[in-house]
Amino acid sequence: MTPESFPSLFAAGWALPKPDGFLAHFRPLIDPEAVFTQPLFPDARGLEEIEDMFRRLFALFPDLALTVTANTVQHNTGQAGTGQAGTVYIESACTATLGREPVTFTVCDRFTIGGGTVRARHSYSDPLPVLLTALRRPSCWPRLVRSRL
Repeated sequence: MTPESFPSLFAAGWALPKPDGFLAHFRPLIDPEAVFTQPLFPDARGLEEIEDMFRRLFALFPDLALTVTANTVQHNTGQAGTGQAGTVYIESACTATLGREPVTFTVCDRFTIGGGTVRARHSYSDPLPVLLTALRRPSCWPRLVRSRL
């Protein structure tokens, strides 16, 4: 996998059933020592914690859908021996149901790609719209507790 090929692999993975199809697609693309961070969740280190993070995300938003709206690839220099290395930014529009009502939010993910795998992911989004939506919809509170946010 190269930084240039990653955006299409990312979009293809998000189109799969969640969580199992999604996780099966991404598992071979992620470095075993990768670190993923995103708002509302603790940092995830290694494949087991990363998979757990996404299982909790999909427990909270079982119908979470993502549409890529933009992507940018930047090549990193000075990383000899890692193959093609780069940083990939992917901006996405997300939709889900929370408390029987739709919720939408945008996300920008920064991926570090090196040696053919994802080495790191940092997700940038404003969690306030989701939190405010959740507070206004008591019917989703049990799901919030189960997802262990």
